[in-house]
Amino acid sequence: MLEAALMVRAPFLIIVLFLAGLLSGCDTKPAASTNHPPLPSVTVSKPIQKSITEWDEYTGRFEALKTVVVRARVSGFIDSIHFKDGQIVKEGDLLFVIDQRPYKLAVDQAKSDLERARAKLDIATADVERGTPLISHQTLTAREFDTRKSTQREAAGGVGAAEAALKQAELNLEWSEVRAPITGRISDRRVDAGNLITGGQSGATLLTVIVSLDPIHFIFDGSESDLLHYLRLAASGGRRSSRDVENPVAVRLADETDFKHTGRMDFVDNAINPKTGTIRGRAIFDNKDGLLTPGFLGGCGCTAATAKHS
Repeated sequence: MLEAALMVRAPFLIIVLFLAGLLSGCDTKPAASTNHPPLPSVTVSKPIQKSITEWDEYTGRFEALKTVVVRARVSGFIDSIHFKDGQIVKEGDLLFVIDQRPYKLAVDQAKSDLERARAKLDIATADVERGTPLISHQTLTAREFDTRKSTQREAAGGVGAAEAALKQAELNLEWSEVRAPITGRISDRRVDAGNLITGGQSGATLLTVIVSLDPIHFIFDGSESDLLHYLRLAASGGRRSSRDVENPVAVRLADETDFKHTGRMDFVDNAINPKTGTIRGRAIFDNKDGLLTPGFLGGCGCTAATAKHS
């Protein structure tokens, strides 16, 4: 009987002992590790307050300060061309020479006419000088003396007209050499040597075009709301108007990510364009290396305001 009872309780005792072992294992704490990981380093800095300039960005294009369409002032055949297409020219450089022979002949003719007029004036002056003592002795009538003086004045007028004609002939001869009116980059020739061109104030033949490079303008359009924002900033003292001061401007080109080129505002138009609701602004940039080319597209950053941020 005792053996039977032990056999019945044995499985129960085994289960109890197993559970007791599990419970005791849960209370056992693992041994502390002797290798601790390093504590992370923490950098503590004090808050900084500084002024940050806010910028507005616009899209625009570069334009030359000066663009000159070169035309001749006198007519004639193109005798020679003295520039290479697309080169840099300086003010006063010789570009075209028009056949000068007719204009040299005109100068010579004008000089001869001037000499003839001066000779007439000399004779008329001598007649007046000889007649002055005769009039006092009444050996020369007053009418005759007046005629001599009138002839002298007429001869003096002829000298003046001849001098003016000579100056015009010399000016036409000078204009037969077409020179660069500004410094800049010249376009290609529109007329080859040997062609007959027309000069003058109207209907003159186009010869070439020159654009200035340094400095250079950047033209862009701002919205009506932006203009209102700037006007209110100027009224409150937050930012002076670009009509009054040369506010800084920065531009980046199509292949650039940063605003590398710095300039300054030099013009804001006087009215909103009613068709587009925009106003035209203009900045000016130094262009010593000639990188900024008229017609380049760029992104323009203009100062909107300056505020303090922490």
